[in-house]
Amino acid sequence: MNYYGQPGQPGHYNQSGQPGEQYYQYYPPPPPTDPKYDPNAHHQYSPHPVPPPSFSQSQSMGGGRAAIFFLLHFVAFIAMSVIALRNYAVLQRSGAKTGQDVTLNWSILWLLLVCVGIGFVLSIIYLALAHIFPRQFIKGTFIISIIFYWGIAAYFFVMLYFSMAILTAILALFYTLFWFWWRSMIPFSSVMLKTVTDITRKYKSMILVSFGGLFAETLFSIWWIFTFIAAYQIWYPEACKTRPGENLPAAGGGCENGKLIAIIIFLIFSYYWTSQVIQTWVHVTTSGVFATYYFLAGTPEGVPSSPTLKSAKRASTTSFGSICLGSLLVAILQVIGALLRSAAQDTDNPFGAFCAACAAVLVGCIESLLQYFNFYAYTQVAIYGKSFWESAKDTWTLVKDRGVEAIINDNLIGNVLVMGAFLVGIITALLSYLYTIIFELSFNHNGEFTPLIVFLGFIVGFQMLNIIGSVILSGTATTFVCLAEDPNALARTKPELYHEIRVTYPSLVTGM
Repeated sequence: MNYYGQPGQPGHYNQSGQPGEQYYQYYPPPPPTDPKYDPNAHHQYSPHPVPPPSFSQSQSMGGGRAAIFFLLHFVAFIAMSVIALRNYAVLQRSGAKTGQDVTLNWSILWLLLVCVGIGFVLSIIYLALAHIFPRQFIKGTFIISIIFYWGIAAYFFVMLYFSMAILTAILALFYTLFWFWWRSMIPFSSVMLKTVTDITRKYKSMILVSFGGLFAETLFSIWWIFTFIAAYQIWYPEACKTRPGENLPAAGGGCENGKLIAIIIFLIFSYYWTSQVIQTWVHVTTSGVFATYYFLAGTPEGVPSSPTLKSAKRASTTSFGSICLGSLLVAILQVIGALLRSAAQDTDNPFGAFCAACAAVLVGCIESLLQYFNFYAYTQVAIYGKSFWESAKDTWTLVKDRGVEAIINDNLIGNVLVMGAFLVGIITALLSYLYTIIFELSFNHNGEFTPLIVFLGFIVGFQMLNIIGSVILSGTATTFVCLAEDPNALARTKPELYHEIRVTYPSLVTGM
């Protein structure tokens, strides 16, 4: 056994992981046959290990005012929804109903259940194979992606869409060059993918959290669509001025065009902000589970019971303000982008449309960068219970130190998930088509709905792997941040995994 560090200093651990001044800090001895290993690397570790999230007693509410603002805004949305839907119901009862009635029958419900079941089983099989053969999956999906992009470019050239062909060819060229630049990261990404999928299999409740988030976002989206349609019908000036005798709040003086614009902007803002909060809550919850496993698995304390439930509680209480604050920033950019895109389409001035379109593209780029940055910032919120601004500051330092490696690692693993989602979607679509032929669905006698059924099967299958894949991406980001900031925690708790990472990516665990 080799022991490193100075005795008698606070924060040092003994071999069993117990803190105490009389112990030395323990690290696994280096294998003499490892050519990449630097024997002096151990001395580069931080002498004070970062405490796991379950031990932190100083978690901050962080954007407490943002949380209050979010709740107040949601109450306002509910009030507006009730007013709009009630008045819309009055219009419907007055005989203003339009369109065809859509009915659900057991054939459609069984088809949906079959698509969901097939997509889920295929997703589990795909991720199980990725867990067993991570390096082959990363290499294979990367090569398939290169072939796919070149194939799309060739198709556009054949169809004489030269502008799209040139853009796609440039993308394919860069992706081909990335293969030579990034392939040195494949061994490390393989270890990360195998580790994260293994943890996901241990704590399957994280998948339920993702499904719950998708279900909540779907319900809210349906509610929002009905509210938006009702509000537009009620407050649209030309329509509401023709209903003076219907005793509606939108009649008379409530028909100003400015009022309708303000309502639409508020509804769009509410949709973006609420959706961001739901997605971020799922990310913070799953990241908390991965962080708990990283710090506590293999220690005498062990991983506490129901880690997913405890992480969800932190995301819903002490970290909820930070979730609302970061989501607010993204939502504001999304609303600005939507308004600029609308302005570019509605204006008759070509120069104004061009300026609005350029501004929309610029805002979209900033939004994408902020979303990626927030993904890692929220990982720190989940791990350490920091406020959003503190997490953002620390994330900026992390990105400056190891940002390129984080992006490459995310892209390599994300590529496996995207290609897998396409594959699962295609197989689900084919099996859905066979299902309609074998069981001769009552609503599809003439085959008129077959294209829609195939498309539905693809979307459901694609989404199934995306749901589980979101857990994988959260786990990848969390594990990367934990490794970058406190590699000696892994050395104490899981020395075998630490050795694999040290061999595949020595600079991450020894400092840069």
